[in-house]
Amino acid sequence: MRITANMVTVARIVLMPIPGYLLFGGASELFAALLMIIVIGLTDWIDGIMARREGPSVLGGLLDPIADKIFIAAIYLPLTERGVIPIWMTACIFARDFVVTTLRTSLSLRDAPMRTATLAKYKTATQMMGIGYVTLYLAHTENPASIWVWAFIIGPIFLPLGLILYRFATKQKQGPRSVTMMSLMIFAVAMRAVLGPDLAIILSLWIITTMTVVSGFSYLSDAWGALRGTPGSYKEGMRFILDGILVPVAYVLLLNYPNSGTITLAIILVITVELTLGGLGNLLASRHIVPRFRWMAIKSILQLILAGTALLARYFGTEAQVLAPDVTLDQLAILSALFITVAYAGASFWRHRSVYLAAI
Repeated sequence: MRITANMVTVARIVLMPIPGYLLFGGASELFAALLMIIVIGLTDWIDGIMARREGPSVLGGLLDPIADKIFIAAIYLPLTERGVIPIWMTACIFARDFVVTTLRTSLSLRDAPMRTATLAKYKTATQMMGIGYVTLYLAHTENPASIWVWAFIIGPIFLPLGLILYRFATKQKQGPRSVTMMSLMIFAVAMRAVLGPDLAIILSLWIITTMTVVSGFSYLSDAWGALRGTPGSYKEGMRFILDGILVPVAYVLLLNYPNSGTITLAIILVITVELTLGGLGNLLASRHIVPRFRWMAIKSILQLILAGTALLARYFGTEAQVLAPDVTLDQLAILSALFITVAYAGASFWRHRSVYLAAI
């Protein structure tokens, strides 16, 4: 059986829950999570090469951005829950991705171009590489005596270096991504050597957050010119505010709560399903299928009410059991939000199933 780029992308998606689970563990689990992050990053690189050889496909164009979004959710949210990534940074990163996804849908419905800024092209690679080094630095703080730390820090440099030397020996043109990747890795090594693991984590997160947010400005400028004064723009504005900003920020704020246990998984699933819905919405928009704003608004408002209920319950210390033993008000609200999100996603998929199946 011939392995295609789409198969590699699907394998990448299937693997993503594994490092997400391992990130809640100690030093050994963090090293294992790092290995999985490296494998996932390599599959992203490999399916990109394969896709360029095979040519573009509708399914590939749908799966690849969804896989990137799921990766961010699977890795960044557990680290936020651990308190490694500040909540405000995670909120900025996810709000940017949700906003850009919403804008891409709006512009596609109007056949308006949406240019990809040069900085945005390197955003995902920086997020993947940066969070890999953050995980490595975290593992070092958990187990400072580990002999594998510097091997993991320096070792990855040889991959882009080997590719650069191979292209130089065969007189091929150097790819900008390989040079950029090696430069970033050298910077990460220098940062760790000079600053130590704790400061290296903080600086890495600042770089990731800044690049993510700044890379979204070009999309905002394109959308402002294309959507301003057009019919239905108020609905797009409401969708921008609800789905793009308020919903992701509200659920990120629910992370990093003491003794939250498995309820954290429900929060991660809500955000992941919403990211997937956004990717599917981009496909529908490319077919000029207009989303049902009323149902989307009802879903988003219910999500916000439930998130607000959970936040208030935690803020005021409302720990009363409301449904069954060990089920508190905030837990019930979060589980209800997950149910609404999954039900809406299922109904949306069923309604447009012919479009999605045609893309396979």
